[in-house]
Amino acid sequence: MLFYLLDIDDSAEGIILFGVTEEGKREKFVDSSYRPCFLVLPSNKEKAIEEIEKIIKDNSLPVTEITEETKIFYGEEKNFIKIYTKRHQDLQKVRDAIKVLEAKRGGSGSIIDEFEYQTSAYRMYLAEKGLSCLSWLDIEIRGNQVKSIKKANRASPKLKILAFDMEVLEVKRGNPSIVMISIFGEGLSKVITYQEAKYSINTIVVKDEKELIKNFIETIKDYDPDIIVGYNTDLYDMPILRERAKQLKVDIGILSRDNSGITLSKRARFTTARLIGRVHIDIFNFVFNILSPMLQSEQLTLKNVSQELLGDTKLDMEYEDILQAWDKGHEIDKLAKYCLKDSELVYELTKMLLPDIEELTRITGQSLFDTSRMPYSQLVEWYYIKKAKQQNRVIPNQPKFDEIKQRQQTTYEGGFVKEPEVGLHKGIAVVDFASLYPSIIATYNISIDTLNCSCCKDNGYKIPDFPYWFCKNRKGFESQAVEELLIKRLELKKQLKKLDPDSHEYLLLDTKQRALKTIINASYGYYAYPASRWYSKECAQAITALGRYWIKEVLKKASEKGFHAIYADTDSAFLRVNSKEAVEEFIKEINQNLPGLMRLDLEDFYVKGLFVPRQIGGVAKKRYALLDEKGRLKIRGLEVVRRDLCKFARATQQEILKICLIEEDIPKAFKYLDERVKALRQGNYDLKDLVVYEQLSKPVSEYKLISPHVVAAKRLLEKGIPVGEGSVIGYIIQKGSGSISERAYPIELADPSKIDIDYYIENQVLPTAMRILKVFENKGTLF
Repeated sequence: MLFYLLDIDDSAEGIILFGVTEEGKREKFVDSSYRPCFLVLPSNKEKAIEEIEKIIKDNSLPVTEITEETKIFYGEEKNFIKIYTKRHQDLQKVRDAIKVLEAKRGGSGSIIDEFEYQTSAYRMYLAEKGLSCLSWLDIEIRGNQVKSIKKANRASPKLKILAFDMEVLEVKRGNPSIVMISIFGEGLSKVITYQEAKYSINTIVVKDEKELIKNFIETIKDYDPDIIVGYNTDLYDMPILRERAKQLKVDIGILSRDNSGITLSKRARFTTARLIGRVHIDIFNFVFNILSPMLQSEQLTLKNVSQELLGDTKLDMEYEDILQAWDKGHEIDKLAKYCLKDSELVYELTKMLLPDIEELTRITGQSLFDTSRMPYSQLVEWYYIKKAKQQNRVIPNQPKFDEIKQRQQTTYEGGFVKEPEVGLHKGIAVVDFASLYPSIIATYNISIDTLNCSCCKDNGYKIPDFPYWFCKNRKGFESQAVEELLIKRLELKKQLKKLDPDSHEYLLLDTKQRALKTIINASYGYYAYPASRWYSKECAQAITALGRYWIKEVLKKASEKGFHAIYADTDSAFLRVNSKEAVEEFIKEINQNLPGLMRLDLEDFYVKGLFVPRQIGGVAKKRYALLDEKGRLKIRGLEVVRRDLCKFARATQQEILKICLIEEDIPKAFKYLDERVKALRQGNYDLKDLVVYEQLSKPVSEYKLISPHVVAAKRLLEKGIPVGEGSVIGYIIQKGSGSISERAYPIELADPSKIDIDYYIENQVLPTAMRILKVFENKGTLF
């Protein structure tokens, strides 16, 4: 039968597969074929087996079988001992018992190290089988047991997605309560609450909070979604829902398809909330981990993110407004609309972003739940693990804490930077290498197992300024893995050029190439990531050295052509040129001499560009604004160069930038700044424009350095307003004694008559405006 794998888990029975049949039925099956095992690298195989068997016997360890197997270990074939255990959780126990044989631990030295004992069962199952969630499988079933399984090709089924949002208030001091839940999906849009009012939207009014949660659970049961989505629900909504249900004695088991309810677990610094069999996606995780470098906003609130990505945003209601609406029983309909709008925005964001997450799930070969929460490093890691299993390679161990700390102390030279020439320039061509570092990895065969190989000492790929070379005779593991993705993406981009951009096929292929790009561009950083399984300072150094060599070559060739380099950074160069045609010819000549998969592109041609200085001497990297031929502005590093910037300061800077770059009326720009400062002094501003927003990345009690948003959060807690990890704190600075942090008040508790206007002028408006105007300071008046 055909079965679309939606989610996966492990149990005493085996690996549990949740999904959709060809007929559209939601089913779960058990695969008992998975056998937990780990690998031991011996220095003396016979002696190691003898000593291991004695330890197992003496300690009555739950080992079912010991075999021998040849595997590839960093490019070389090695003989390994394979130890099978009764249960997956026994792996660590058995490994801990036999590691005493290592010489470094004072043992006989018959074994060198152990591998593949740390990964969860279902993750290893997927890697070993070469499967992934969100794929069709051809499975043979007997009862509910899987007898055989293989991949199948078919278009993805339509999955049922449901978004939700909760409003939580501290109705009784120290006891946060859920007062409203909104739900939004295809054919379903409603709010559940327990306060009567004249509602203009579909609203179910129940008796109390207990009945509210029950109604929500019943809705989930009836709608039976495959995916439940929210925004910051891992850290906020799910833990609160779980705790309130427990206190009110409401069974929420049905939220999961195995009736386990909400399973909370800690991953690094963050909590995750899992609904087994029914996938919970916190869309904030994907925005934070993957999208944030590409977004203009640094405050990744639902309001900001939906505004930027959807062109839509939350309804305007502050926490104090919500509290008053609930307490006084007025504007409850407005609150219901506010709550429902949040669910609608989450649903629309999910529709936009889910295709990318689904493609990343297939590339990494893991579950949708896990992939949606992976940062760049884990996406690369799981892609490598999948490839390692396909090639019979050993997966390297995660580094220990001390090793990570040691790696964190290691530094090396990064990309080449030619500091920009401050001022206004005209006729700028920006050229850049397509995926510079990944293409270097593929072209120069950069891998741990090809580094300084014995066969290519005199004729390998030599690295400028380093005693490194890479093999020319056999392809390295990481190099091959990255090259595969690069070639796939190039093929997809060729196909895209032949398709109508509005066609369904175009959208599908574009999603695939974006997902490939995400992992491709993270491959270099993974070498330098301290917690990487495939960490290599030498490989990272080699890549950046070659990157520096090639960008310098481009600058040298550009100079020979009569182009003037205004600025260069890592993989791109900003050239003042005579014509676009001359640049295109220049790029063509460069590409004829580039090796392998390396390629130089014309990013765009710009009519004008403004490059600004640092605050204190020198100039700044990636702080510029460009105006293209269609009159569009491309801005980097100017509007949000500091985290503690209010909207008033950012808007001032943006307007000054437009006046200077587009109108080239510098006196007007100075006059505008003067007007903005006067407006502040005269009180002509909206208080909300002075609010600074920052997010709490951990519980308030865990902060050692007390910054303004932490002080503001503490003041909220003192007033009984619930905030915690993940909460976005909006604050203003008031007059008074003490540091800026000590004078930070949450907007909910701010006193408009005590706003420290001098702080905003001296620390927010003037510094940001003068980053631009300093270029023209001899043409206006400085404050």
